[in-house]
Amino acid sequence: MTPQLAIQDFTARVGAAVKTLRMEAGLSAPDLATACTELGVPVTGNAINKIETLRRESLKLEEALAFAVALRVPLVSLIVPLDGEAEVDLLPNLRLPVWEAAMLITGEDPLHGAAAEGRSHSVLAIYREHAVDVRTAVISTREARERRSQAVNHEVGSDRYQQLSRQASEFERIATEDCQRLRETRTRMREQGLHPSPLPAVLAFIDSDE
Repeated sequence: MTPQLAIQDFTARVGAAVKTLRMEAGLSAPDLATACTELGVPVTGNAINKIETLRRESLKLEEALAFAVALRVPLVSLIVPLDGEAEVDLLPNLRLPVWEAAMLITGEDPLHGAAAEGRSHSVLAIYREHAVDVRTAVISTREARERRSQAVNHEVGSDRYQQLSRQASEFERIATEDCQRLRETRTRMREQGLHPSPLPAVLAFIDSDE
Protein backbone atom coordinates (compact mmCIF):
# COMPACT_ATOMS: atom_id res chain seq x y z
CA MET A 1 0.00 0.00 0.00
CA THR A 2 1.35 3.45 -0.91
CA PRO A 3 1.80 6.05 1.86
CA GLN A 4 -1.03 8.19 0.45
CA LEU A 5 -3.43 5.24 0.32
CA ALA A 6 -2.46 4.30 3.88
CA ILE A 7 -3.28 7.81 5.09
CA GLN A 8 -6.59 7.72 3.27
CA ASP A 9 -7.34 4.29 4.74
CA PHE A 10 -6.54 5.60 8.23
CA THR A 11 -8.85 8.57 7.70
CA ALA A 12 -11.59 6.29 6.37
CA ARG A 13 -11.33 3.97 9.42
CA VAL A 14 -11.56 6.86 11.85
CA GLY A 15 -14.38 8.46 9.87
CA ALA A 16 -16.44 5.28 9.83
CA ALA A 17 -15.93 4.76 13.57
CA VAL A 18 -16.78 8.39 14.35
CA LYS A 19 -20.01 8.21 12.36
CA THR A 20 -21.12 5.00 14.07
CA LEU A 21 -20.29 6.22 17.58
CA ARG A 22 -21.75 9.68 16.96
CA MET A 23 -25.05 8.22 15.84
CA GLU A 24 -25.10 5.78 18.76
CA ALA A 25 -24.62 8.74 21.09
CA GLY A 26 -27.47 10.62 19.43
CA LEU A 27 -25.23 13.49 18.34
CA SER A 28 -25.41 15.47 15.14
CA ALA A 29 -22.26 16.46 13.28
CA PRO A 30 -22.63 20.06 14.56
CA ASP A 31 -23.02 18.70 18.12
CA LEU A 32 -19.75 16.80 17.80
CA ALA A 33 -18.10 19.82 16.20
CA THR A 34 -19.13 21.97 19.15
CA ALA A 35 -17.77 19.41 21.62
CA CYS A 36 -14.42 19.29 19.79
CA THR A 37 -14.23 23.09 19.64
CA GLU A 38 -14.88 23.27 23.39
CA LEU A 39 -11.89 20.95 23.82
CA GLY A 40 -9.76 23.47 21.94
CA VAL A 41 -9.76 21.68 18.58
CA PRO A 42 -11.91 23.70 16.15
CA VAL A 43 -13.71 21.37 13.76
CA THR A 44 -16.76 22.28 11.70
CA GLY A 45 -19.79 20.11 11.17
CA ASN A 46 -19.02 20.18 7.46
CA ALA A 47 -15.49 18.88 8.12
CA ILE A 48 -16.92 16.03 10.18
CA ASN A 49 -19.31 15.14 7.38
CA LYS A 50 -16.39 15.03 4.95
CA ILE A 51 -14.37 12.81 7.28
CA GLU A 52 -17.29 10.45 7.77
CA THR A 53 -18.09 10.21 4.05
CA LEU A 54 -14.47 9.71 2.91
CA ARG A 55 -14.27 13.13 1.26
CA ARG A 56 -11.21 14.14 3.28
CA GLU A 57 -7.92 12.44 2.58
CA SER A 58 -6.14 13.16 5.85
CA LEU A 59 -6.85 13.67 9.53
CA LYS A 60 -4.91 15.50 12.21
CA LEU A 61 -3.95 13.59 15.34
CA GLU A 62 -5.52 16.24 17.55
CA GLU A 63 -8.78 15.85 15.64
CA ALA A 64 -8.84 12.10 16.22
CA LEU A 65 -8.06 12.63 19.90
CA ALA A 66 -10.80 15.26 20.23
CA PHE A 67 -13.29 12.89 18.59
CA ALA A 68 -12.35 10.16 21.07
CA VAL A 69 -12.72 12.44 24.10
CA ALA A 70 -15.97 13.97 22.86
CA LEU A 71 -17.44 10.53 22.11
CA ARG A 72 -16.11 9.10 25.40
CA VAL A 73 -14.22 6.21 23.80
CA PRO A 74 -10.56 5.15 23.80
CA LEU A 75 -8.58 6.62 20.90
CA VAL A 76 -7.55 3.12 19.86
CA SER A 77 -11.18 2.23 19.14
CA LEU A 78 -11.21 4.87 16.38
CA ILE A 79 -7.90 3.80 14.88
CA VAL A 80 -8.20 0.01 14.94
CA PRO A 81 -11.45 -1.66 13.80
CA LEU A 82 -11.52 -4.53 16.28
CA ASP A 83 -14.91 -5.68 15.00
CA GLY A 84 -13.90 -5.46 11.34
CA GLU A 85 -11.32 -7.40 9.33
CA ALA A 86 -8.76 -9.68 10.93
CA GLU A 87 -5.81 -7.48 9.93
CA VAL A 88 -5.24 -3.77 9.50
CA ASP A 89 -2.68 -1.68 7.58
CA LEU A 90 -1.50 0.39 10.50
CA LEU A 91 1.25 1.98 8.41
CA PRO A 92 2.07 1.79 4.68
CA ASN A 93 4.47 -1.12 5.29
CA LEU A 94 3.04 -2.49 8.53
CA ARG A 95 0.06 -4.86 8.41
CA LEU A 96 -0.89 -6.44 11.72
CA PRO A 97 -3.67 -8.54 13.26
CA VAL A 98 -6.09 -6.04 14.73
CA TRP A 99 -5.39 -6.99 18.36
CA GLU A 100 -1.63 -6.67 17.87
CA ALA A 101 -2.23 -3.27 16.30
CA ALA A 102 -4.38 -2.22 19.25
CA MET A 103 -1.75 -3.40 21.76
CA LEU A 104 0.96 -1.52 19.90
CA ILE A 105 -1.03 1.70 20.19
CA THR A 106 -2.00 1.25 23.83
CA GLY A 107 1.44 0.03 24.87
CA GLU A 108 0.06 -3.23 26.24
CA ASP A 109 2.76 -5.20 24.45
CA PRO A 110 5.82 -4.15 22.42
CA LEU A 111 5.79 -4.81 18.68
CA HIS A 112 6.22 -8.48 17.73
CA GLY A 113 6.62 -9.50 21.37
CA ALA A 114 10.00 -7.82 21.73
CA ALA A 115 11.24 -7.44 25.29
CA ALA A 116 10.14 -4.20 26.93
CA GLU A 117 13.14 -1.94 27.28
CA GLY A 118 13.82 1.70 28.02
CA ARG A 119 12.29 4.25 30.35
CA SER A 120 9.09 4.68 28.33
CA HIS A 121 8.18 1.01 28.85
CA SER A 122 9.12 1.06 32.54
CA VAL A 123 7.05 4.20 33.08
CA LEU A 124 4.03 2.61 31.40
CA ALA A 125 4.52 -0.50 33.53
CA ILE A 126 4.56 1.37 36.84
CA TYR A 127 1.52 3.47 35.90
CA ARG A 128 -0.35 0.24 35.08
CA GLU A 129 0.82 -1.27 38.35
CA HIS A 130 -0.46 1.80 40.17
CA ALA A 131 -3.86 1.56 38.46
CA VAL A 132 -4.20 -2.10 39.50
CA ASP A 133 -3.10 -1.29 43.06
CA VAL A 134 -5.71 1.46 43.31
CA ARG A 135 -8.54 -0.77 42.10
CA THR A 136 -7.49 -3.57 44.44
CA ALA A 137 -7.20 -1.29 47.47
CA VAL A 138 -10.58 0.33 46.74
CA ILE A 139 -12.31 -3.06 46.61
CA SER A 140 -10.78 -4.47 49.79
CA THR A 141 -11.20 -1.21 51.75
CA ARG A 142 -14.85 -0.87 50.79
CA GLU A 143 -15.53 -4.53 51.57
CA ALA A 144 -13.89 -4.19 55.01
CA ARG A 145 -15.96 -1.12 55.86
CA GLU A 146 -19.17 -2.68 54.54
CA ARG A 147 -18.73 -5.89 56.58
CA ARG A 148 -17.88 -3.91 59.71
CA SER A 149 -20.91 -1.69 59.17
CA GLN A 150 -23.14 -4.74 58.72
CA ALA A 151 -21.78 -6.31 61.88
CA VAL A 152 -22.79 -3.40 64.11
CA ASN A 153 -26.38 -3.79 62.93
CA HIS A 154 -26.59 -7.19 64.62
CA GLU A 155 -26.71 -8.11 68.27
CA VAL A 156 -23.22 -8.38 69.73
CA GLY A 157 -22.38 -12.03 70.29
CA SER A 158 -24.96 -13.37 67.85
CA ASP A 159 -23.86 -15.89 65.23
CA ARG A 160 -24.39 -13.36 62.44
CA TYR A 161 -22.44 -10.69 64.30
CA GLN A 162 -19.53 -13.05 64.83
CA GLN A 163 -19.58 -14.17 61.20
CA LEU A 164 -19.56 -10.60 59.89
CA SER A 165 -16.89 -9.59 62.39
CA ARG A 166 -14.62 -12.39 61.22
CA GLN A 167 -15.20 -11.40 57.61
CA ALA A 168 -14.56 -7.73 58.42
CA SER A 169 -11.31 -8.61 60.19
CA GLU A 170 -10.11 -10.64 57.24
CA PHE A 171 -10.96 -7.90 54.75
CA GLU A 172 -9.30 -5.34 57.02
CA ARG A 173 -6.13 -7.44 56.98
CA ILE A 174 -6.27 -7.68 53.19
CA ALA A 175 -7.06 -3.96 52.86
CA THR A 176 -4.09 -3.06 55.05
CA GLU A 177 -1.78 -5.08 52.80
CA ASP A 178 -3.33 -3.65 49.63
CA CYS A 179 -3.04 -0.08 50.88
CA GLN A 180 0.55 -0.59 51.97
CA ARG A 181 1.42 -1.94 48.53
CA LEU A 182 -0.28 1.08 46.92
CA ARG A 183 1.57 3.44 49.26
CA GLU A 184 4.89 1.85 48.28
CA THR A 185 4.05 2.09 44.57
CA ARG A 186 3.22 5.79 44.90
CA THR A 187 6.45 6.41 46.80
CA ARG A 188 8.43 4.58 44.13
CA MET A 189 6.78 6.66 41.40
CA ARG A 190 7.63 9.92 43.12
CA GLU A 191 11.22 8.80 43.60
CA GLN A 192 11.37 8.38 39.82
CA GLY A 193 9.99 11.87 39.25
CA LEU A 194 6.55 10.59 38.25
CA HIS A 195 3.19 11.95 39.34
CA PRO A 196 0.71 9.33 40.56
CA SER A 197 -2.90 10.25 39.91
CA PRO A 198 -5.06 11.57 42.77
CA LEU A 199 -6.59 8.87 44.93
CA PRO A 200 -10.34 8.29 45.24
CA ALA A 201 -11.88 9.61 48.43
CA VAL A 202 -12.02 6.17 50.06
CA LEU A 203 -8.21 5.97 49.84
CA ALA A 204 -7.37 9.62 50.57
CA PHE A 205 -5.85 8.60 53.91
CA ILE A 206 -2.94 6.92 52.11
CA ASP A 207 -1.42 10.23 51.05
CA SER A 208 -2.32 11.97 54.30
CA ASP A 209 -0.38 9.28 56.17
CA GLU A 210 2.81 10.09 54.26
